[in-house]
Amino acid sequence: MRRIPPLNALIAFEATARLGGVRAASDELNVTQSAVSHQIANLENYLETALFHRRNRRMFLTEVGSDYFKQIEPAMEAIIRASAHAERIAHGETLTIGAPPSLIATWLLPRLQKFVGAHPDLNIRFLERMVLNPEEKLIDCAIEYRYQESQDFKSILLLHDEVAPIASPKLVNRHKIRSVEYLRGVTLIQTDRRLISWKAILGSMPWYRTQKIFSFSYSLHAFQAAELGLGVALGNRYNAERYIKEGSLCVPFEFKPGEVPPTPRYFFSSTAQKARLPKVIAFSDWITKEARRHKKRAVERDPRP
Repeated sequence: MRRIPPLNALIAFEATARLGGVRAASDELNVTQSAVSHQIANLENYLETALFHRRNRRMFLTEVGSDYFKQIEPAMEAIIRASAHAERIAHGETLTIGAPPSLIATWLLPRLQKFVGAHPDLNIRFLERMVLNPEEKLIDCAIEYRYQESQDFKSILLLHDEVAPIASPKLVNRHKIRSVEYLRGVTLIQTDRRLISWKAILGSMPWYRTQKIFSFSYSLHAFQAAELGLGVALGNRYNAERYIKEGSLCVPFEFKPGEVPPTPRYFFSSTAQKARLPKVIAFSDWITKEARRHKKRAVERDPRP
């Protein structure tokens, strides 16, 4: 039989040598410092030689220990890579993404096939989030809807929240809607989660208090209501892009400068630790390119029927 050293002792030695001390090794291995020291002693007994010099509670590799570490470290890395590869093949690695639900459905999913095709072994899980919670370890990265990037994350600006009035062409023709003033007496549709409301835009109008308001939790429902001619929705051009291209919805007019208060933005965010993961790097590179490509293809700016 081949003589194989005790694996737990080998792991403890490699971590101590790589990290420079028993304390750091115990933190990484999630065991006590005495357990790490005990395993190193076991390995030294097995090899019948000292691997560390011990001076004033500090440890330094001996010449034999240094040479031994240089030879086993590549093997340990190879085992880690092989195990990760086998796990991905057997179970599939999962990228967990938090994002606003409407942006997932209307902007992200229609583009996702490009990313999926480039990463066929990667599973993707979406969770409904408007912002990323630094305490939520399950999520690898997120598309956040906020005014400013958070200091807790590494963030990249993706898109601005291009707020616009959105309605069915039939409703626009019927009411001859051409500017904010033409909204008087027309039912207004909004999304509760959107940080900019009709009140923020029309609140100074004397007639706003008598307007009928339909409110929904999701922009998708607001757009569906607008498609049915129930009113004029306040929404994001990006989320409404597909409906506008299909002709079921249109943007009857552009807001004038000053009519809309400062709007939030969409950020791609992850913790510094998660940002180093290859799957997060791959998704970050892809989605930032998609955002730049989208900005170049301007949505129709005069989509009046």
